[in-house]
Amino acid sequence: MKKSKTILLLGMILTALFSVNAAAEDEAEATEAAADIAASAKDAEAAAAEMAEGYTIGVSYYDPEDFEGIAFREYFDNYLGTAFNAEFYYNSESIDSAEDEIAFVEELHEQGIQGIISFMSTYVEDVLPVCEEYGMYYICGSGTITEEVYDSVKDNPYFLGVVGPTDEDEEQAGEYLAEKLSALDEGQNASYLVVSGGSSLGNEMHRLRTVGILTKLQEIYGLTYDQSAEELAELSEETEISTGTDVRITILPGYLTDGTAVGSAAATGEYDMVISCMTIANAITYITDAEAENGYDIKVGMVDCFTDQNYAFFNEKDVNGDSKLNCLVGKYGAVVAPAFVAMSNAYAGYAEDFRDEGSAFWLHQTYWYAADTEEFNEQYALSIGISENTYSAADMMQVMKLFNNEADFDAYREFTEK
Repeated sequence: MKKSKTILLLGMILTALFSVNAAAEDEAEATEAAADIAASAKDAEAAAAEMAEGYTIGVSYYDPEDFEGIAFREYFDNYLGTAFNAEFYYNSESIDSAEDEIAFVEELHEQGIQGIISFMSTYVEDVLPVCEEYGMYYICGSGTITEEVYDSVKDNPYFLGVVGPTDEDEEQAGEYLAEKLSALDEGQNASYLVVSGGSSLGNEMHRLRTVGILTKLQEIYGLTYDQSAEELAELSEETEISTGTDVRITILPGYLTDGTAVGSAAATGEYDMVISCMTIANAITYITDAEAENGYDIKVGMVDCFTDQNYAFFNEKDVNGDSKLNCLVGKYGAVVAPAFVAMSNAYAGYAEDFRDEGSAFWLHQTYWYAADTEEFNEQYALSIGISENTYSAADMMQVMKLFNNEADFDAYREFTEK
């Protein structure tokens, strides 16, 4: 950061902090207020000076090579890092358990890093006590947790909160994929491969999306399941479920980080529809190969992100002249901005100012939807256009106490949920 920018940053903070109401009616109250401001100014000045020199935030993601994770990382590094002189420390190995994320927290602590933006909302209850021990702030950067989990952690002072879709948004994501892909089967009795991801492993986002997929397919085709959609979503082994019709549905659970499991299923020639509650971008090439080998088209829909890779899949054709990817419910890189703002406020000593009536916040963002190439391209253009982005640096500065002493939780909520 240039010296002039550092001086400006410190000047803005000190100007705001040393403003005292000269019209105070009681001299004793004014003296006490001035003392409080002076004390807080000393802490804020130290935080401002430290952050002006640059600061580092930990970021955890279940698969560092996942395309959604890469999109987030590009936004962190290329936009936020440049705009705010921040650096980010990522996990280099996949995180498949609470123990894995705890090990990463230990690694962050050894590096002297004071906060982690996690995209692993599954393990909040297990990881947060370790963060508290180290005085490390933790936020769910873009995810969904259950009310029970939220209630159990909301009063921990090192848990900043959750930013992500509502339960209804998650189920709607699955319903949307099922509805749009079923419309492409042209009245045939389709065979579906439903990738349920971490549904059986405590991943609430994946569970809700899978419930949405199964519920909508049941409605569209008049299916009769032997178990409820909620029970089927939590199957932990590959299972062809009973539907009471000629429509076939196989549940394929697991995070499937290399795409081979989906590719092997597609290669059998048994499926003409693949719906996934998580990214399966690393399986698209396998699916395209299976189409060429078996001589028929496979429709693909998934929850992922508006990435360069998915742009290619929508705009490139398979051997049948169809898009390689047919439907997407997704996030965009800048969706992580509110989590960064919250963590930056905490680093600067203002964590308490951004709690929701004393508790960790739970704020919501919606998904973007694309049912064809044209819709995807329109959303993709917005996602990569920094000047048109939902969260610009100028917007962020308005809800960061280091830049705007009037910033408060209500303003942050409006900024996040707009």
